[in-house]
Amino acid sequence: MERTGHFVRWRWIVFWTLLVGYVAYYLCRVNLSASSELVMRELGIDREAFGLVSAASTWAYAVGKFSHGFLADRYGGRAMFLLGIFGAAVFSGACGVFGSLGALVTLWSLNRFAQAGGWVGTVQVAAQWYRRDEVGTAMSMISLSYLVGDVAGRGLAATLVAQGGGLSTVFLVPASITLVLALVSVFTLKASPSRIGEPELNVAEAGEARDERGFGWADLRALLSSRGFGVLCILSVLLTAIRLAFQDWSAAYFTHLGVDLAGSMWDSAIFPTAGAVATILAGVVSDRVHAGQRAPICMMLLGILACGLVAFAVVDDMTPTTARWLMGVCGFGLLGPYSLLGGAGSIDVGGRRAAAVAAGLVDGIGYLLGPLFGSLGVASLIQRVGWQAAFTALSAAAGVSVIAAWFFLKATRRPAR
Repeated sequence: MERTGHFVRWRWIVFWTLLVGYVAYYLCRVNLSASSELVMRELGIDREAFGLVSAASTWAYAVGKFSHGFLADRYGGRAMFLLGIFGAAVFSGACGVFGSLGALVTLWSLNRFAQAGGWVGTVQVAAQWYRRDEVGTAMSMISLSYLVGDVAGRGLAATLVAQGGGLSTVFLVPASITLVLALVSVFTLKASPSRIGEPELNVAEAGEARDERGFGWADLRALLSSRGFGVLCILSVLLTAIRLAFQDWSAAYFTHLGVDLAGSMWDSAIFPTAGAVATILAGVVSDRVHAGQRAPICMMLLGILACGLVAFAVVDDMTPTTARWLMGVCGFGLLGPYSLLGGAGSIDVGGRRAAAVAAGLVDGIGYLLGPLFGSLGVASLIQRVGWQAAFTALSAAAGVSVIAAWFFLKATRRPAR
């Protein structure tokens, strides 16, 4: 199909709306984990109590993933994306007003439930705008949003704390920025090409055997019976658990090594920064080298992750400098596969009919089970046994993920044409 200049311009506008909008989501997400030491100090709670806040809110996020994925495919990704970003601004900002553990658990869980609409909405909208041979690259670029957002959110929190800000500032400033970007998104996010007077993708461009627009329950049954979908869910649990561990505890780890509070927040941003490089690499290589196969590059990167985690586990006299290098290695190894499988991988197994449902279920299962290990389990290991025991457990999970990626390759390999 011939692409008009009008189509290309609007696709770029939609692309940047999704990317910048999802950065805003993360401003209202990582501020809690980045300021974990400040939260524990001001509320007078220990690591296990903080792990409970993280786990409870993550489970709320998982529940939202299940429901919002269906709603996005039924009613459109644009609506879910906008509801999520406005909800993030409201509930995250409210955390800065009510300063108790109970209020934090409740409001942060509502924040995460609202935010569950963001990624499924993004996937559903992207599936309408990009061909099958473009979607891996497009989703890897859009996935930079959560990595940029992670770095920006941690940097913003660190700057606010360094300038003397307390918990209320850490919550209210990101919420205000997100609210402004939410209002802009109302005007710049278009659900599909037809909304600007352009034709939709045809069956061949979408890489489908038939017209797959319009979600139906038969599509859900087909999705649930797919081997590729099942393995993708296993990978989601493993990679989400590892990612949650780094997201929740990397700043605390640098504090443990003697880095000051603001410095530890900045150091924790190394993980997503390194992951941004791998995210682009994974998407481009899977599209251009492996013809849409996501597993080969994921297996290689997950092997790198396993090596980095083993190093964390076996080095006895860890220094902040060594930890920074290993943090970069682990971010590079984890976040490329995590982004690729959760975005393009979900579109691959779900098609246009069930792209958001697939993304919601894959992410939902990951966020439902991942906190048991990545948030609560790791918190308990750190507090009761020590940091090296936690890294040993995480390295074992990374090793299993390499095997799971091999099974995903077997389940999704398409015959050569």
